[in-house]
Amino acid sequence: MIANVKIRQDKEKPWIYRVYKDGKQLTRVRSIDFNVEAGTLPELTVEIGGGIDFDGMADIHFDYSPHTIKEACKILREELLKHEDLYRAFSASIYSALNEMPEETWIDEMPEIILSRIIGEEPDERKG
Repeated sequence: MIANVKIRQDKEKPWIYRVYKDGKQLTRVRSIDFNVEAGTLPELTVEIGGGIDFDGMADIHFDYSPHTIKEACKILREELLKHEDLYRAFSASIYSALNEMPEETWIDEMPEIILSRIIGEEPDERKG
């Protein structure tokens, strides 16, 4: 999407940058990545926290990926609570990992075995 984009550094707080698209300031901007290559249109990637207040044309890319484990866990929790079938499958995966665990398995190995099952790996695949 092509638009008239401005990036302005705050004069009083020089570590703060503001992004404007067609004269309107974008809100909830978490990060910006500005890239210019010879012979091409400059590209601006804007990471927005929460929803998007955006209307118009620009070559803008939005990055909504979780950047911390805490954010990823929050997304996982919210999705599990929204979708009963996903919650049941997740619960069944944990149960099967516990059920298949040999009795002699040390308590210290249990978290690794459960986490490996949740992400779709067999526990010994991670070591190999």
